Amino acid sequence: MTTHPTSCVSHARSGLNTLFCGVAAAFALLGTAPATASVVNFESLLPDFYVDGSTFTEAGYTLQAIDNHGGTSGAVGVIANGMDPSTCWLGGCPTNDTSHFYLGLNDGGVMVSKNGGGKFSLRSLDFSFAAPTGGLADFSYGQLQLTGNLADGSSVGLALDFPGTDGNNPLFGSAVLPTAFGGAQLTSLTIRACLFDGAGGCTVAQDWSDPTIYQAQFAIDNLALAEVPEPGSLALLGLGMGALVMRRRKSAAPSTHA
Repeated sequence: MTTHPTSCVSHARSGLNTLFCGVAAAFALLGTAPATASVVNFESLLPDFYVDGSTFTEAGYTLQAIDNHGGTSGAVGVIANGMDPSTCWLGGCPTNDTSHFYLGLNDGGVMVSKNGGGKFSLRSLDFSFAAPTGGLADFSYGQLQLTGNLADGSSVGLALDFPGTDGNNPLFGSAVLPTAFGGAQLTSLTIRACLFDGAGGCTVAQDWSDPTIYQAQFAIDNLALAEVPEPGSLALLGLGMGALVMRRRKSAAPSTHA
């Protein structure tokens, strides 16, 4: 039998029952509570280079640069200005984004977490390959790899083929993430790149024996991140709702005075 939300209030016979109804309503919202959305677009940040462990913050989130080669790669990230032609003087940067964006360089990655902890989801983003040089043919050279860590210690992953090029430089594309990943409640998110190896795999060079070392690079922009409300905050909301209902019922009670 379906219980309608209004039945709880209409059948409440005391202030205590009304308070209980408010709390119950709050817990009923746990599965459908709206998330607070933020967009990390790097516009508040000045162009700068980042080495392993460097952090910066925007829109309530912290991003930390990661060196896949144990701190030997030098700069592994940079905030780029799409309007500045000197950013990538050899070419290879995406050419269809005139705002600020983040470049993951030299096989490096970046880890995203919410300031102060807490859960969040990545709903969509713009992404591109970042080539070591310009003049590339128009096809995908690899993938953007997303790995999300969950509160229970497990993880979820997603790989997105990079968009192609304009016959010279890579292009940004947009991706709305599938529910299986975009709806996951993450405690952190790691973003890296890999290169197609010609044998059906997508890999990152581990040492100088691989001629593709330092070439698994990426660009990201407009990360749409949704904060997941904590259950405790919704329970407090329910208590507030219950208290408000009690006050309204009390104020609406008929006076016994003449």
